[in-house]
Amino acid sequence: MKSSSKKLNPVRERRRRIYILLFVMPRLFNQHLRPLLGWQRFLFIARMLLSTPRYRKQFAHRMDDAGLKEVKQTFLLVGAFYHELLRVRGEAIAFQTSHALLGDIANAVQRQAYLLPPPLPRTWEWFHQEHEAQMEEGFIRNNENDGIQRGDRVYSLHITRCRFFETFRDMGSPGLTEAFCRSDEIVFNEYSPQMRFHRGHEQPNTIARGGKRCAFIFESDSSLEAALP
Repeated sequence: MKSSSKKLNPVRERRRRIYILLFVMPRLFNQHLRPLLGWQRFLFIARMLLSTPRYRKQFAHRMDDAGLKEVKQTFLLVGAFYHELLRVRGEAIAFQTSHALLGDIANAVQRQAYLLPPPLPRTWEWFHQEHEAQMEEGFIRNNENDGIQRGDRVYSLHITRCRFFETFRDMGSPGLTEAFCRSDEIVFNEYSPQMRFHRGHEQPNTIARGGKRCAFIFESDSSLEAALP
């Protein structure tokens, strides 16, 4: 496989971000808070929104680079959600609920990016072109990798710096980042029954799980040159 020359459509990416921010996230905040707080979730959300300037200052470090600042700004509401829930419900519930919320957000974002609706074809080539474009121009460009290994049936890389992990570390709960690891494993394996995503044999296999790097390994059991049903 040749290196991708695909470019992201800025209009499509902007619409996708607006959709996630205005429709997906409010629905998911409500979904995860309703069983815990009932009608009081509306007061909780108001307090959370009012607290964001304070948390923005709390989470920021003087040595943050531009990429880390961007990731912290993007997940500011999740950090405020975790800390406000920690204050009223304690560590166990705050972590469990925030982890589940973050996983649902990550799944929604990745499905929007990679799971083409029918009848558009889901091919091996298209997926990796889109993934490389996202790594070069999209939000995950803020992470660093050790180079992509491309083959007809195997495609792999390692993330060597995860600014998502650094963000939630600075927000006081680095373990929340593991929700992103699970999202990769869920959504990438929804793409096609003929493409398998896994982490290989390294343990631990992601930075969020305690490793030094995150393994990304894609295997195809066919060339997938033709469109998949």
